[in-house]
Amino acid sequence: MTVRIVLCGGAELASAAEVLGLIVVEAARADLALIDLRDADALSEAATIPGTLPRVVVLGDEQIALATALGVSDRSMARSCEPAVLGPLIAATLPRAGRGSTRSILVTSARGGAGRSLLVANLARRLAPLRSTLCLDLTADGTLGWWLGATTGRWSDLEELTDELTAEHLGVVATDAAPGLRLVGGPPCGPSVRLAQSAFRAALDLSELVLVDAPTLADERTRRLIPSVDRVIVMSYDDPISTAALAAADVPEAAWLIASQSVATSLCGRDVFRTLPRAESTISGATSRPSALGGTLGKAYDELSEIIAIDAT
Repeated sequence: MTVRIVLCGGAELASAAEVLGLIVVEAARADLALIDLRDADALSEAATIPGTLPRVVVLGDEQIALATALGVSDRSMARSCEPAVLGPLIAATLPRAGRGSTRSILVTSARGGAGRSLLVANLARRLAPLRSTLCLDLTADGTLGWWLGATTGRWSDLEELTDELTAEHLGVVATDAAPGLRLVGGPPCGPSVRLAQSAFRAALDLSELVLVDAPTLADERTRRLIPSVDRVIVMSYDDPISTAALAAADVPEAAWLIASQSVATSLCGRDVFRTLPRAESTISGATSRPSALGGTLGKAYDELSEIIAIDAT
């Protein structure tokens, strides 16, 4: 779900709203007001907003006592305009009727090697502290498990349960990767189409958030699951081979297109939702000890996780 906001603030707050994927609208159509109380003009503008509209405020030391006295909740007060600070506050402040319902995210690509498993692993590590997260590795090549530092059973062990697979069955074979984070699916081969669908349905009953590390767009398992998930992320490099594969693929209209190791703003005539910078040294350093990546790539993962957290609240 897209979160609509009325924005009362300057360029710094507007930039944060853009990073978080928020849509700026007039107050009558907004789900929430985002206000910089340090800005006198923004304060005057905010005074005209209906008092019933929920709001998140950015404030300095001098405004804290006043905001507290007026009953502004701590969960609605930010000390900076950083997207990583604002994202969780927005998610917590949104009224229930205005909250998104994203519970499942499928990550795919037009061709292999685009960094799907690395993205899924880093999103999972960041989202698991917020809500219980289950990763389904439909590729079963072991990459996702390696990045999460976990091993799990083979899909073939579940094939006989395809038609009667339950959350309890899935819970038995799921491997703990971190607090609140579990993984299902491992080498040497991926699940059948029917098992992938059954496992996905069971996963929704087992966990608050389901991340699917899916094969390419052309794979039957991916194509069958896409209509069932709440959000599809399609990754692609910007090299000629990748863009040719992307142009030939059936990319869902509402998919988030992620340009991997690129600064491209569009690929094959489609707007890029987010870019992931080149970070060979960061990735190389992490291979000796799998963990959540930092640096510029880690910041990009942080920002994408914040958007998902808002969607999934």
